[in-house]
Amino acid sequence: MMIKSPLTRLVIISFLLLPHTGAQAREARLDLFLKNLETFSAGFEQTLLNEYGEELEKSVGVVYMMKPGKFHWAYYEPYSQIIISDGITLWIYDEDLEQVTIKELAGSIEDSPAAVLTGDLDIDKHYLVIDQGISKGMDWQELTPRDLDSQYKSVRLGFKGDNLAAMVLYDNLGQETRIKFLDTKRNLSLKEDLFEFKPPEGVDIIDERPQH
Repeated sequence: MMIKSPLTRLVIISFLLLPHTGAQAREARLDLFLKNLETFSAGFEQTLLNEYGEELEKSVGVVYMMKPGKFHWAYYEPYSQIIISDGITLWIYDEDLEQVTIKELAGSIEDSPAAVLTGDLDIDKHYLVIDQGISKGMDWQELTPRDLDSQYKSVRLGFKGDNLAAMVLYDNLGQETRIKFLDTKRNLSLKEDLFEFKPPEGVDIIDERPQH
């Protein structure tokens, strides 16, 4: 059974936008990844598991990120979906459904762990951060929300050296989303139009931005 999970995907994307923090305990992990980081690009393999550890969905794609707040996250298999932000507006384009959803970036993630990674939120105030040590050749850190009403139980980040290599998200339904980043590159020159989106003609547009 294939299950699309755009909220999970939105949170995953936003974890690439983690702002700099001076907390010494994380210097060897998050800070090394973020130090002098301007752009990030990678291929990825994503696996969604249910509470019994059974695979629900496997997908592949590419991601591009540019500070501040810009990303392009594209799924190619098993279906096509593109999620793009210019730092202000978020577009979610489901090619198979011929549908585009438009949101304000801040409003669409403000109640999720992604808010930590896109704004000036105090990580230590909202999350318990624990070093998990080395496993499968990666250094791991776990972020656990202090808010008991959070939709995610925890998020684990895996690093190789100063680079982000993997991510695992655990939600409150017992599902687990595993991300493996491939062929990661730092600070490549990326074109601005990667982070712009114009809906194709004829698609349904759902605009969820507040109307002023």
